[in-house]
Amino acid sequence: MWKEWKSNRYFILVMASAVNFVHGNPYIWTVFQPYMQREFGVSAAASSLPFTVIIGIFAFGNMIGGWLQHKIGAKKTVWAGSCLMCLGFLLAALAPTDAPWLVTLGYGALGGLGSGCAFSMLVAIPQGWFPDKRGMVTGITIGVIGVSGVIMNPLCDRILAAKGFHFAMLVVTVIYAVLCLGTWFLKEAPEELQERAASAQPGKEAPEELQEQAATAQQPGKGTLAGQGTYQRQYTAAEMMRTGRYYWLSLAMALAVPSYALVNPLMMSLGLERGLTAMQALAGVTAASVANIIGRVAAPWLSDRIGRKPVVYGLFVIATGASFGLMAAAGPAFAALCSAICLVYGGVVSVFPVMVSDYFGMKHQGSNFGAVMIGYGIASVLCPVLLEAFGQERALLVAGVCCVAGIAATKKLD
Repeated sequence: MWKEWKSNRYFILVMASAVNFVHGNPYIWTVFQPYMQREFGVSAAASSLPFTVIIGIFAFGNMIGGWLQHKIGAKKTVWAGSCLMCLGFLLAALAPTDAPWLVTLGYGALGGLGSGCAFSMLVAIPQGWFPDKRGMVTGITIGVIGVSGVIMNPLCDRILAAKGFHFAMLVVTVIYAVLCLGTWFLKEAPEELQERAASAQPGKEAPEELQEQAATAQQPGKGTLAGQGTYQRQYTAAEMMRTGRYYWLSLAMALAVPSYALVNPLMMSLGLERGLTAMQALAGVTAASVANIIGRVAAPWLSDRIGRKPVVYGLFVIATGASFGLMAAAGPAFAALCSAICLVYGGVVSVFPVMVSDYFGMKHQGSNFGAVMIGYGIASVLCPVLLEAFGQERALLVAGVCCVAGIAATKKLD
């Protein structure tokens, strides 16, 4: 019975999703940020730095995770990344108030690097078990990250109010460490399935069962399998980076970052400035987390049916309107537009991994998606510079322009 459970692909999906809950760690920072600012005596920009670093380093962690996968295997990569992340969070929990840089090092740098290593595998493993439903399983595994924000934000807010920054961060570390034990139950798809689903070259006859799956799938770049009973080419990261499509894909993902990265870490404190009460601001953060979940689940699901690019176009249109609107919005309208931004971000981080496997194959998905996220990481690091240079309102104007440019970059993927 144990062997049957362990080899059941739905059981693997549940375990990967449970472990992926911990990688909602950036989204708790919006409630930690005011407490760090107060307890460590730092500016709003300095207290947002850990969030900026964890988002930026996360992208490079994905690349390292893809490389480690081929050296030590996916399961050990998840273990290594999870341990590094938890150690980083512990360092942040123990940081003295006269050394705020340790929070940035622990939560931001070590947490982001470890989280990125594990995340790339937690997406790739279920995709390997579901070559016929990549959009659906990616939406589920990444959607759990949004659920993390809904659960953890109010929990952390209560602990922060009662016990302060250090105790709350320690509690988060313990919760995440326990959930990471679910890595024990992960298992990569059988080699035979991976080879038949990914390794062959274009035009080679597919096994009968995969031809049946392909018959109901959409075409490459829009759906899941290569379609028409043939395989797609499996690019290495180096081969992928020699194509023009790679750069447009990385650029499009990067252009979706500013609208989210400029708002999320300051969502609660900025909401208070825009006329929300403390209770309303927290409710707005929770609503934004729910929107994030909806985007993560609905966007890849919809992309399986109408194609990836139409969904990405729609996400950029929503983000454009919300970014421009946030320049003047106050009260409930401010909270609603923040939720729209979070919905878009959830959709972007769920659809783009599937687009990478559509265009470049599943065999090297971990390292390939990490390489695509280089632009995402650079954009995340540049956002605080943008905020410092232009101020909040003008930075949001630039974010809206970036969204318009994202539509143009997506068109280049033809």
